[in-house]
Order: sequence, then structure tokens, then C-alpha cells
Amino acid sequence: MSIQISRETEARLAEEARRQGISVDALLEQFINERAALTHPVQTNPELPVWRLGSVGALHRRDIYDDAR
Repeated sequence: MSIQISRETEARLAEEARRQGISVDALLEQFINERAALTHPVQTNPELPVWRLGSVGALHRRDIYDDAR
């Protein structure tokens, strides 16, 4: 696989790899792994919470508001 990057970016990658004493491939792998560790995994099927509240009778307006008689 190949990607097109500017000469400046290529020089910066090479310099950083040289400074760390690793190859450019290893530096890029390190960047990818760090990025993957920071991102949250995508949850494809989120579960909704189940609230077991017991049985509830009919709810009327007078149960909620004081103005209803």
C-alpha cells in the first residue's frame, strides 16, 4: 500500500523516527496503535435499560395536577 504525502511530512516522519531510534514503519504503527487506544469502540447493538417498576394502576390528571377535580 502506498499513500501520497508531502515531502515536508515525509521529512518530519523520518526525523521523528530517527530521533526515537525506530523505523518510519514502526513509528507509523505506534501512531496507529495510540490512536486506536484513544478511540471508543463502536457499539453496534446498544441495549436499552429495563426498568421493572411493578404494576401501576390507571393514572388520572387529578393524580398529577392540583387544578383537576
